[in-house]
Amino acid sequence: MAVAATLKPHVVDALCRARRRPLALCGRSRAGKTTLLREAVRTAGRQAVWRPAFELAGELVEAIRCGVQESYAAALVADSRPLCVEHMEDLREKPRTREELCRLLSRAARHRPVLLTATRARGDAEVVVWLRSWTELRFLS
Repeated sequence: MAVAATLKPHVVDALCRARRRPLALCGRSRAGKTTLLREAVRTAGRQAVWRPAFELAGELVEAIRCGVQESYAAALVADSRPLCVEHMEDLREKPRTREELCRLLSRAARHRPVLLTATRARGDAEVVVWLRSWTELRFLS
């Protein structure tokens, strides 16, 4: 948990303001990513919106299918509460979905704090490379 303790001030700062890029916390299972995020939310005195990545991606796909992608995106961007999206690794082997979600979360990050978590396991290099390309990626050991 020593790495988490050193990252906590950075995570608290990320929860308090919109940024150019979302902050992504990546580490092995049980490394403390969610615990760190929950403690930082409490410390920052913020109320956050928590979403699993797979669920958020499903909603986005449905919005695209129904032709309401822009209104869905606008509603997501309009909420000023920090958005915490967990389990980005669930989007492995879904390159088109990841691309659309990247656009949506990058847009949202310019207007509200966006923080992500990803569990790093064997075979997840694809997800790590993808996150590195558009987020501020921090690793917990």
